[in-house]
Parts: sequence; structure tokens; C-alpha cells
Amino acid sequence: MNRKGFTLIELLAVIILIALIAVLIVPNVLDTMTKSKEASYQLLLKNIVTSAKTYYEECEYGDLSNRTKYGSYACQIKNDTITTTLGTLANTGMLSVSDVDSEDKDKKVVLDPRDTTKDMSACQIKITKQKEETNINGIKTIKVTYIVTNEDKEDICPKEYGSEQ
Repeated sequence: MNRKGFTLIELLAVIILIALIAVLIVPNVLDTMTKSKEASYQLLLKNIVTSAKTYYEECEYGDLSNRTKYGSYACQIKNDTITTTLGTLANTGMLSVSDVDSEDKDKKVVLDPRDTTKDMSACQIKITKQKEETNINGIKTIKVTYIVTNEDKEDICPKEYGSEQ
């Protein structure tokens, strides 16, 4: 007998085998994707703290406070504190992001890596500079810490950022 093609049993066996492989692999792939997105988010938070420190230092020692040059992105220090947005950090080049506003290609946006439909650019943060002086054996040292906190009540904004010395 000359057979061409597969029997119904053979096709069912292949389909069951493919389904079994999918059942075993898909949860692992989804878990890996979730962990990867969370790791990206944690890295973004660390980058926000580092860029906030740089933004504060540029405001204090550089010309970032120049309203003529930087317009709405210019900063102002009040009581060792600056309030700004994540979008400002991105658009001044302090926070490195690759996403741009769909309506204004020159404007950078900060997207949540866990859900790229969430734009965090409008999230307000407060950058506070704290100094701690110590004197050991006549040697004066000053420890400077930059603390970044959430100033926004929106659910989309990160609740905690951290600090950097």
C-alpha cells in the first residue's frame, strides 16, 4: 500500500507534543520577561538618582539655573532643595532615555519599563542636598548626600528613589 500524508493519530500525537512543550515553556518565558522588566525598572530608579545628583550639581555650580538659556528646564535651589520632573531630567540630558514624545520628536519621555504605555515624565521629584561635617584628628571632612523623594501622588510615579553620595 502506497500512503501519502499522515494519519489522524500521528497528527494528534504531534499536536499533543507541541501543546505539552508550550505548557512547559511559556510560564518560564513569561517569568523571565517579568524579571527582566523589573530589573530594568530598578536600574531606571538608580539612574534617576544619579541624574538628579548631576542635575543638582549643574544647577549649583554650572549654568543650569540660567532661564534665558534653559527656559522651563532651568532650576532653582531653595533651602538646599530642587523640585523638578523626570521629563526635565531627560530633556536636559541628565537622564538617558531613548523614547521620544509621539507628537514632539524633540521631547524625550520617561517610560516605565514594566509597562511602556505609562509615561512617567510628569512625575515630580524633590532633590535635597544634605551635608554632614566631621572633624577627626583636626581633619575636617564633609559628607554630601543627595536624597531623591517622590513629590507626586500619581500611581504611575515611583514611590521611592533613594540617595547617592
